Amino acid sequence: MHPTVDALRARMDRPQRHRLLHGYPMAPLLRRAAHKGARRLADGALELGKDGAGAPEPAWITLDHTRPLLVGILPHAQCTPTVEGCGFCTFPHGGRYDQLLSRGQQMLARHDVEQLAQLPRRQVAAVYFGGGTANLVREEALRDLFDRLTRHHDVAHAEVTLEGVPALFLTTFSDRLGWLADLPAAHKRISMGIQTFAPDWLERMGRRAFGDAGTFARVVKRARRRGLTVSGDLLFDLPGQTLEDMREDVRRAVELGLDQVCVYHLVLYAGLGTPWSKDPALVAAMPDNEAACQHWLQLRDDLLAAGYVQTTLTNFERCEAHDGPRRFVYEEHSFTPERYDAVGCGLHGISTFLDVGGRRAVKLVRGAPQYLNRWALEPPWTEHDYVFLYDEEDTLLLHVTRSLARARLDLCVVRERFGLDAAERFAGELAACAEAGLVVLNDRELSLTPRGMFFADAVVGLLAAGRAAVVRQHAAGQHTLGLIERRAMYDGMG
Repeated sequence: MHPTVDALRARMDRPQRHRLLHGYPMAPLLRRAAHKGARRLADGALELGKDGAGAPEPAWITLDHTRPLLVGILPHAQCTPTVEGCGFCTFPHGGRYDQLLSRGQQMLARHDVEQLAQLPRRQVAAVYFGGGTANLVREEALRDLFDRLTRHHDVAHAEVTLEGVPALFLTTFSDRLGWLADLPAAHKRISMGIQTFAPDWLERMGRRAFGDAGTFARVVKRARRRGLTVSGDLLFDLPGQTLEDMREDVRRAVELGLDQVCVYHLVLYAGLGTPWSKDPALVAAMPDNEAACQHWLQLRDDLLAAGYVQTTLTNFERCEAHDGPRRFVYEEHSFTPERYDAVGCGLHGISTFLDVGGRRAVKLVRGAPQYLNRWALEPPWTEHDYVFLYDEEDTLLLHVTRSLARARLDLCVVRERFGLDAAERFAGELAACAEAGLVVLNDRELSLTPRGMFFADAVVGLLAAGRAAVVRQHAAGQHTLGLIERRAMYDGMG
């Protein structure tokens, strides 16, 4: 058997986490943004501090300020389940909600938003309030963050999303839905984590206080009255969950009238580091990848039959929303790196700037300063943060992997941007993927098949493997745990 085919099959046997699709390269291949006393700028230049230690580095890219911005604002990295991290969660978070810690993290996010003043005024295409549980933050703090952004950049035509716990959208002590509805932006929406409608599983996740089926329905109704659209997340392949139970969750989500349904298969295996992964009975009850893929194919068919349009690997949008001005754009735009720059404000925030003509890019990740009282004082991106400077080969992989999160790659754009034929550049890898039934290739487009959508992690991992091996020699050499938040994240993050 050909070594490339062997390599693909080995990747298909691994958990399909889809992490690489959300940003080549993965965190272990990053390096420190700056040495002590210095800072990294958005164009990749290294600016020395007052002590002048070390050597400066010139700008890596030329910033194009005509490119629209996507802005992710992470007010804090905490959540409030009664089971740590919902038991299954691999999201990088700072543990259970703590008011003092949250206040410090909000200060960091506010400081980062202010730093956007250093960029010339740009049009913002979408703003996403996310992170741990963004709607834990009171209306006043959210308003302050948004107002600071509008002082520096144009949000009049932007989509604004507020992510959070369903029940918190219904609280009376802070009207987050009213605040969102009144924003001077083109389209406003909320995104809530439903996960499942099954009460026993919500109990096991520690999410009963987050809401049940009745809560979800009230959120949709109240949001609609405010003129907001609603997105909901569902998990499938819970340990021992039957296919019929999964389909029932999808049916109930459709009945709610959600404008967008996002479906994710549960990633759970021994050694992952999450609480559930330490329970042998739960791990043993997980389906293998082939069975999980069949579940995905059925759920996908159900959503398409219900009148939804698939927009990304995990997102399905109701036809009425998709075909009009209220379609969801943040995720789709974030998978179009040739058109948009992205800025992340707050703990764990990721920023990416592209120089299309120079075929280079810069990625910057906000880490965690050692002491809470330093968070509001340290600018991005300094000794606690991380950077990756993309050369032409890396920029090509960034474009390919991000584009495939939309299940397709426009080969004409690759030829125009990089002067090469992607089908020839990755000929061996794509031949192996086509033989496995994961991709379809023609002169204009590389597309993931429905089966390839489930195994997309294996596809892009194979495409990036050779270059990643070279880059790894110069990386920080740490897992995601060490890069982002040493004190309060699972060791299964990377």
